[in-house]
Amino acid sequence: MKQFTLEEKNQVLENPFIHIHRKLDVLLNIGKLLMECGANTNRIIEEMLKAATFMGIPHNYLNIHISYTTIMVNLLHKERSITVFRKTPVHIPNMAMINAVSKLTWRAFERHYSLTTYERLIAKLDTTIPTYPNWIKGLACALGSAGLAYLYSGDIIAFIVTIICSSIGYFTRTLSGRLGLNEYVGIALGGFAAMISAYAFYSHVNNESLLYVLVCCTLFMIPGVPLINCVIDIINNHILSGMTRAIRTLLIVGSMTLGMAMALYFSPAPAFNFVDIKPHVISIEQVIGSFTAAAAFAVLFNAPVRLLVSIGIGGVLCVCIRNILSVELGFSTPGATFIGAAIMSIIFVKVSTWLKTSSTIIIVPSAIALMPGILYYRFLFDMLHINALNDASLILMIQKNGVTGTFTTIAIAIGVAIPNVLAQKYLQKLKEQRMTELLATRHINDGQ
Repeated sequence: MKQFTLEEKNQVLENPFIHIHRKLDVLLNIGKLLMECGANTNRIIEEMLKAATFMGIPHNYLNIHISYTTIMVNLLHKERSITVFRKTPVHIPNMAMINAVSKLTWRAFERHYSLTTYERLIAKLDTTIPTYPNWIKGLACALGSAGLAYLYSGDIIAFIVTIICSSIGYFTRTLSGRLGLNEYVGIALGGFAAMISAYAFYSHVNNESLLYVLVCCTLFMIPGVPLINCVIDIINNHILSGMTRAIRTLLIVGSMTLGMAMALYFSPAPAFNFVDIKPHVISIEQVIGSFTAAAAFAVLFNAPVRLLVSIGIGGVLCVCIRNILSVELGFSTPGATFIGAAIMSIIFVKVSTWLKTSSTIIIVPSAIALMPGILYYRFLFDMLHINALNDASLILMIQKNGVTGTFTTIAIAIGVAIPNVLAQKYLQKLKEQRMTELLATRHINDGQ
């Protein structure tokens, strides 16, 4: 890449049309990294516009279009128009990457990087951000599912058995991917393996608590981040991206449910999908279970190690607030869930400044402890067995799992987004003020 003199560097960063194709390529790289790592559409656009400001491209020149599998940028000025796009085929949540992209752009403002330096560092992020080994992710998935079993009133035996069954399901799904099988086939096989092993334990061990193993052993496959992001996108009028995320979520949950149903087809378990997971008392087990679930699933989303304890505490905070409101004050599940998620997210916006990280990185994994997708998979499981349901069971399926599940997911997403909803203009003004101050110092060392 060409290295610039100081005069050329300043000219490149202040004239939007100098090396414009390289600048647009940087914007596409940023959008691709963020989309593939689980950022919502608002976050992607904000980071791309922040990078455009650094590179001297006025926002009114840009038209950014985000869909789930494509990032498109158009630069239009007078009679000149350039359109570029990039595909985003892989989608694996990676909170460390989202944090790194944001920090790198702010560092570019502060240290006055040249275009060459900024371009090179953005390109290197994909290979420099550390990720957890696969066996650690598998253990985290198992611990997260086991934490939920404990949270829903399972005992220590159910906790241990859930770890075993979830591990079997995770590594079956991983092996399927390495063999080149379709992603949804791999998810179905993982659900099948986890459920058949859970049913084997349930059949041969005389312990009613193992019913919670059947409920929780596949929960690590529920795509909580896309589910939350789809609602956030839709309420922010990014309808196309939000609906695509929703359809992908349904495909994943449907594949998982199909695998579970296949495992139970010849050896039907009791109606575990009607097991009551709503809290009726407040207990220390709920604290342990929610901390374990939030911190463990954060590993699956590649959250930095230093933030795992904070994320676990966030999970405890939102789950305990929800449970207290539900048990002591009689709140509905969606209402209590919304307040729990909202209070946690408002507190963690401030906590994120102390931890020197983006608030999204700790808020979204913390909210996963509320399990936004569990009622959806129970609803789909009921749908597969709808011919066996009586009138009362059918009404319960629609009301409890379908309607309540939908409103609970919306409540979590709005609760997570509530700081931006309430203070979006204020927060945006602070960011713009900081960028203006940093840009004003760009030439401070030019004569040295």
